[in-house]
Amino acid sequence: MISPRQASAAVFAIVISEKGGAERREAFDREEITVGRVQGNDLMLPKGNVSKRHARLIFRDGRFIVTDLNSTNGTYVNRRRISQATIVREGDRVYIGDFVLRIDPPEADSAAHIQENTGSGPVPAPEGTSEGSVATHLPSARDLDEASGTSFPEPPRVPSRPSFASSPSDSVPPPADRASILDVSHADIDARSLAPSGEPSREIALGRRGLAMLVEHTVGAIGADKLGMEPSEMLRAQVERVLAEHAEALRSAPELEGAIDPVRLVPHARAEVLELGPLGALLVDSSVSGVALPRFDQVYAMRGAELGAVEPPFSSPASVARIVHRLARAAGDPVREGETTVVRRLRDGSRLTAVLSRAAAHGPIVSIARPTRAPASLEELVRAGTVSRAMATLLSHAVFSRAGILLVGPRGDGLVGMAIALAGVTSAAPIVVVERSDELGVALPSAGVLRIGGDIDAERAILSAAQIPGVRLIADVTEPVIASATLDAVASGLEGLLAVASAQHARCALQRLAAAAMSTATSAASARELVASSLDLVVEIGRLRDGRHRVLRIAEVAGATADEVALQDVFTFVVERTAAGGAVEGTFAGSGVVPRLAARAAARGFPLDSSLFSRPPSR
Repeated sequence: MISPRQASAAVFAIVISEKGGAERREAFDREEITVGRVQGNDLMLPKGNVSKRHARLIFRDGRFIVTDLNSTNGTYVNRRRISQATIVREGDRVYIGDFVLRIDPPEADSAAHIQENTGSGPVPAPEGTSEGSVATHLPSARDLDEASGTSFPEPPRVPSRPSFASSPSDSVPPPADRASILDVSHADIDARSLAPSGEPSREIALGRRGLAMLVEHTVGAIGADKLGMEPSEMLRAQVERVLAEHAEALRSAPELEGAIDPVRLVPHARAEVLELGPLGALLVDSSVSGVALPRFDQVYAMRGAELGAVEPPFSSPASVARIVHRLARAAGDPVREGETTVVRRLRDGSRLTAVLSRAAAHGPIVSIARPTRAPASLEELVRAGTVSRAMATLLSHAVFSRAGILLVGPRGDGLVGMAIALAGVTSAAPIVVVERSDELGVALPSAGVLRIGGDIDAERAILSAAQIPGVRLIADVTEPVIASATLDAVASGLEGLLAVASAQHARCALQRLAAAAMSTATSAASARELVASSLDLVVEIGRLRDGRHRVLRIAEVAGATADEVALQDVFTFVVERTAAGGAVEGTFAGSGVVPRLAARAAARGFPLDSSLFSRPPSR
């Protein structure tokens, strides 16, 4: 950092504003600086929601590039969390904790050069930057002390008041790139604004009405059949002409009360008629983990732990149905005649589920789950604060000793991420994934996949896979037919089962497993015995109110009683408090009980230190 009187020799400057504080300007005489909360950084931002070394900013070849340094809370450029080195243009805002940073370029020609180097999207990592520091948001080893005890602020919000005056035309790629939207590419598209809760305001209601009128007229003038096909440039030109003409005609429409300029609705209408409507922006927004449409006029986006309404939604059920057909066609598997439940894997790995049945009274019910971006190893889970070091040690020894492990939790990144991490503990065994969907198979591309459904004989298929020498079976036992066949395979000699069950808690998952075992067991007691003898550990994963996943419990299966499969806790996560900003703080604590698995692991050459289970609570 340099003093104001040296500013004339500065390479660049940064304007820093803090929430509730004054704005200040800092000038720098070097091309690369680090930003963090402790001394030793070129720019120090002393707040708890800023990591020790949070981000790096580089000025090179006339461009400013910001890189997140595996910070706990992430770095945001224009309200979008970055996962790669990202160009920052003049006027862009960089969000770090409670601080907003704006770049003050050294001179005008540099600013012009920055603008010529298109967009704030991903750029190649600068020299000297490790790949890991660019690709992940996981805290590094130096931030381990922050994994549980730091305040985690909510991500920067998009303005809550939607404006139909703001056109998304900037987010629509030029004609040569339009196909990329259907491919669900990584085009630089801003998400729609979040709508306020409750009834829409008068402005929003009028905007929706005008959009519906514009879309309805355009579809009527062009023809729904033509819009159901891949649009040609001629069709696009025709749509543009109809939209422009009708938007002008709507200026005097009494329904709009003169409060909305219909011309400003044209980009929204174009997106709905020709592309993916409000879904287009959401599917290329890396901060969105899922999208839900319970009805045509309600679109929700999941960002972190928040589910927010998106404005404007679709204008009609027919528009939603048209977009579902468009997505399925882009996925390479068009909707078939008479198909009422559409399940497709999109090209970016997202999973589309849509109900087109007449039972959906307000139009198709649609959900899109983004592909899992979970940590890929136990070490990364430790760094992310999902498990403690002691927990990770126990789990890795359990995998090496081919113990039976049941993972329980809500469906999503936490459950799948733990399965990926345990599957990667050793590469010495072939892996076969057994599931009805394709969530685990996609997350583990190197594994063999048995997709159970339809008229497939699940028992024969799973027993056949279990005959592969040294195989490790990863089975989604949420489905009773898979659960029953998997338990039979374990009873027939399969070792090293990794079972995954989507459930609220361990007791619920074990009860379902016992119910599934009843299809072959002679009694409820023998069904519980079969479950208890098939599993050694149960790992319960939860998503806390701050959006972070934690392993809430690791328990040893202690046998079967007259009423249930008994568990004995080995480790638990103890919640201590909710910090300012909503972060849930707590500790991972050992119960002091040495599990029987320790003796089994030692017998197989993987001894566990008994002090591992009696150490003081670890964060």
